[in-house]
Amino acid sequence: MLASLKPKVLIFDEFHNALRGRTRDIEAIFAFPRRIGRQYDVASVLIGEVAVYDFLNATSEMASRFDLLAVPRWHYDEDYLTLLDSLEAALPLARISDLSDERLARRIFSLSEGLIGEIVTIVTKAAIAAISSGAEQITRAGIDELHYVPISHRRNSALRESLL
Repeated sequence: MLASLKPKVLIFDEFHNALRGRTRDIEAIFAFPRRIGRQYDVASVLIGEVAVYDFLNATSEMASRFDLLAVPRWHYDEDYLTLLDSLEAALPLARISDLSDERLARRIFSLSEGLIGEIVTIVTKAAIAAISSGAEQITRAGIDELHYVPISHRRNSALRESLL
């Protein structure tokens, strides 16, 4: 398939999940992008948490194979508000939510801590709740009713503690 499609880039998202396992298995996983890169002249992009960075920099051989680039968190700015507008346009809600409204946008931003995955998760969960309730609109009250715990607080969350 790669020979017929001739892609120039393969993107491996959530690559940190590949780092869970035995060392030789992880080394085999890293050998795959290297092999297909040579065989099909395709570049690999590995996207993931800081564990990917740590693993790549554990040896000079691995560190020399990949250029590392940090993807910054979103800032509360016009680009963020545009992102919210784009997400809203894709939602199957009957009523306008106006996610880029100052109060609503700031609430989503605060809960997401500027992480794109968290932003999308919050908006998605809020949309599902809005559809389930029949409101067909995301509101600040609806987001508050999610009781969403920001990622920085999850380690000490009540739910986690109840599992111990």
